[in-house]
Amino acid sequence: MKHRSLFVLGIVLAVTLGILVAGCTSPAMAKDKKVIHWKFQSHLPPGALCNENAVKPFIERVDKMSGGRLQISLHYAGELVNYLDVYPSLQANMIQIANTGSLFWRGSIPVAWMVSGNLPPFVTRNNDEFNELYHHRGLDDLIGEALEELGIKYLGSHSVGNTYFWSKKPINSLEDLKGFKVRFFGAMSDTMEHFGAAPVMLPHPETYMAIATGTLDGSGTAWHLYRDLKLYEVCPYFIGPAWQVPQGMSLWVSKKAWDALPEDLQEIVDAASKIFNVDYMDAVTIQQNEMFNKSFKEWGTTYIEFSDEEVERITKEFSLPYLDKIAAEIGPKDERVVKGIEIIKQFMRDYGYID
Repeated sequence: MKHRSLFVLGIVLAVTLGILVAGCTSPAMAKDKKVIHWKFQSHLPPGALCNENAVKPFIERVDKMSGGRLQISLHYAGELVNYLDVYPSLQANMIQIANTGSLFWRGSIPVAWMVSGNLPPFVTRNNDEFNELYHHRGLDDLIGEALEELGIKYLGSHSVGNTYFWSKKPINSLEDLKGFKVRFFGAMSDTMEHFGAAPVMLPHPETYMAIATGTLDGSGTAWHLYRDLKLYEVCPYFIGPAWQVPQGMSLWVSKKAWDALPEDLQEIVDAASKIFNVDYMDAVTIQQNEMFNKSFKEWGTTYIEFSDEEVERITKEFSLPYLDKIAAEIGPKDERVVKGIEIIKQFMRDYGYID
């Protein structure tokens, strides 16, 4: 699979490290045999793709690699704290680990503007590019450095699936967005508004009824919400190409909890997090392909794709000025933002997306 090509070596090394570390944590060699308990709060409910294909395997892997010395309990969205309280709860060590998105706190964390969920459309356009930009060109390093100062150990960006939108009526071009009432988020909402749509932010469980009753004409987010919330029943038109490839979130750990771990357990969690990133990316990629190849026919979904000319128009008319705006308005709060935006723009130049 193409998206794994740049990351395979890193994962092989991570697995090797995990094996070596696990071998060093046998009862005879471990200096500290005390069992440590962590609470993991997911951002999604039971049965969600993320929980089944990434979080649960991550927890099982840490348990096995640590010889049972680090036990992590899984708690679903809202069970311990509201999603907006995850960040302060991690700082306070009320919960120890979460998969979350800096999208929710970009008002208070300047580097949050550099995570892919907060970036404008068409910055990266396949999984390899996402891995290169975040894991190899230094964005994760900048984000992690800033979060460490705020009491968060950052374990890197991961894909939660590509961002699309869907509609009750055909949307064949940017002109068709005028007056389009859509549930979207962050920079995606800003993009919609720029081209004449009327975006609103709404919790996912409320989206279906809002569309069914005519309050909204459609919605957008990671593709699997279209499937999981059965939005195909009220939105028979699915519009591409993906505006974000992929939408990204990240693993955050309480720095207090992290610093309390023995070094070997830190290495285990770090190694397992790298495999978590690939598990999640594989799952959303494989299942998206199944949706396009099989499910659309079963649901009666019509796929519409904007032209290359319209993608270029969005990129040059909106995305590039939006990046410059982030650097100008947010950069003075943290110089890492200016550095990060320049990394992003240079990446886009290298791939020919901007001049």
